[in-house]
Amino acid sequence: MYTYSLNILFELIILLLILILLIAIASIFIIRHLRKEYKKVFRIQSRFDIELRKMVNIMHKFLQIKELEQYHKLVIKKLSHDEKRELIQIIEKAYANIDLDKEENAYVIETFSRLEEIRRNRDSKVIVYNDKLALFPFNIYAKILKYDKYKVYTTK
Repeated sequence: MYTYSLNILFELIILLLILILLIAIASIFIIRHLRKEYKKVFRIQSRFDIELRKMVNIMHKFLQIKELEQYHKLVIKKLSHDEKRELIQIIEKAYANIDLDKEENAYVIETFSRLEEIRRNRDSKVIVYNDKLALFPFNIYAKILKYDKYKVYTTK
């Protein structure tokens, strides 16, 4: 009877150790996946900030857009999401007023289309990333790793 209880206890301990090992292995894969997704979003966010900086410089220097004066010397990366969204609206408004048929505006048009492409790409990656953060078990690990959700720039 005593050995029977000892055998059951031993089997439960082995089962518990296997369960802990499986959770540890799953945690490693989940954390690696979350970090990979975070790096994707972070990289595309950096590319977006660089392209936004280019657009501000081009429109300020070549088109003399007065609304961009306050953003010309600021670090775009340090701006909040709402400030960047406001900056994008200023750029879109200024872009709507330029003559698209002029040859001298070709670089502005090319840079703006690249900015729009990067913005769409960034927003799609952000949506996928945010959806993963909302799912179990990713949400638990995201809280542990202190990963925050990103906001999108594209309006519905």
